[in-house]
Amino acid sequence: MNRLGGNEFSHKAIIGKRTRLPHPSGIVIGTGTIIDDDVTIFQQVTFGSHGRNNQQKNYPTIKSGVIIYAGAKIVGGVTIGKDAVIGANSVVIDDIPEKTTASGVPAKVRII
Repeated sequence: MNRLGGNEFSHKAIIGKRTRLPHPSGIVIGTGTIIDDDVTIFQQVTFGSHGRNNQQKNYPTIKSGVIIYAGAKIVGGVTIGKDAVIGANSVVIDDIPEKTTASGVPAKVRII
């Protein structure tokens, strides 16, 4: 793990081009996380494993154009679809479709 300004980014994570960190503090990006291009990640966001080693995919995949607001936790082998928005302090444990907004604990797709 590299520790930059209180952030922890695994050297094994894949982080795309033009990833934006407007308030880079307390962000954790776990080993198998895949982040595509043009993703925005605010402070205190965690991308982590669900801890079940018997599953093929343990870490999240974040598609391009996603915005993840402060304090969100994205756990396990979920996929966040292209141009989706994850609300502040949400806990994502299921896939989120593209071009939707998800919030809550656990996160649910919201009609806004």
